Amino acid sequence: MNKFEYYVRRFGFIGIIKQALSKFGLIKFDVYNFLYERYYSKLKKEDFEDELIDWYKYRSLSDRNPLENPKTFNEKIQWLKINDATKLKTICADKYAVRGFVEEKIRKEYLIPLLGCWNKFEDIDFSKLPDKMIFKSTTGSARYKIIKDKKNIDYEDLKKSMDSWQKLPYGFAGMEIHYLDIERKIICEKLLDMAGPSVADYKIHCFNGKPLIVEYISDRKNHSYRESWFDTKWNKLNIVMDSDSALNHEITPNSPEKLEKMIEISKILSEDFIYVRVDLYEIDGKIYFGELTFTPANGFDEWKGKKSQLLVGKLLRLPYEKRLDIEEINKIMSDLKE
Repeated sequence: MNKFEYYVRRFGFIGIIKQALSKFGLIKFDVYNFLYERYYSKLKKEDFEDELIDWYKYRSLSDRNPLENPKTFNEKIQWLKINDATKLKTICADKYAVRGFVEEKIRKEYLIPLLGCWNKFEDIDFSKLPDKMIFKSTTGSARYKIIKDKKNIDYEDLKKSMDSWQKLPYGFAGMEIHYLDIERKIICEKLLDMAGPSVADYKIHCFNGKPLIVEYISDRKNHSYRESWFDTKWNKLNIVMDSDSALNHEITPNSPEKLEKMIEISKILSEDFIYVRVDLYEIDGKIYFGELTFTPANGFDEWKGKKSQLLVGKLLRLPYEKRLDIEEINKIMSDLKE
């Protein structure tokens, strides 16, 4: 299926025209809403695998079927989407339900304080909330609103955003199907404070229950951020971003104060999964849990060159692959530094 056929099947000619007009600012066009109403809502479960293959070929501009003998990290993430979409993953992708999982595994002290949970915008009593906070959908990424001063809330805009979160399931684009059955709610958490332009993320990639790679992100501003990759001893890895929004750090960042504890926490939280990325924060010497991510960047992490994609793919052992021993893991990690 070529790019044109892919577009026509999903958008139809009317959708293509609307999308073109929106790029020139002539109309507002919610792409995901349109695709859900016209296409995704009609998909049956038996269609999910073919839909993923078509989507991947479209995104990668290739004829590669990622479910057949996957080798790279991104390809194996695609395989896991279809073949490992477990109920536990759905619970842990739910930003409210995962709190119970984390509390049971590592205690409540690592959770960001919860200020409330509601079914819809109209249920929220803003008078009981602090001046600063963050609202999130219990579903996927990019569904959040940061409030730095309650006096400046645009309630009409906030309601519009929350209504859209509640209206549509998340996960059809790219077939992240472990998101589809999440109960759509709105939560509010304490807004974390720290020096600098944004809260820094420590994203710890865990393979078959072993934390091996730390992805560090800082300096989030508008639609860009800075990023570096390390092993669990904070030795820099040769994974380099290839994106206009993901800039590489010009100076190697210092290790977090409690890196060893972060690795310990990640090991506990990852023990039930083939692959998971454990997202943590460290603020004023205290570790906070962020989220568990099973399909980072929808399985399209953009790295320069294919070598690192293949090496990290070797670390991720699918159920039919032989597990690596410590010497094999160390060899791959050594190659990732070159």
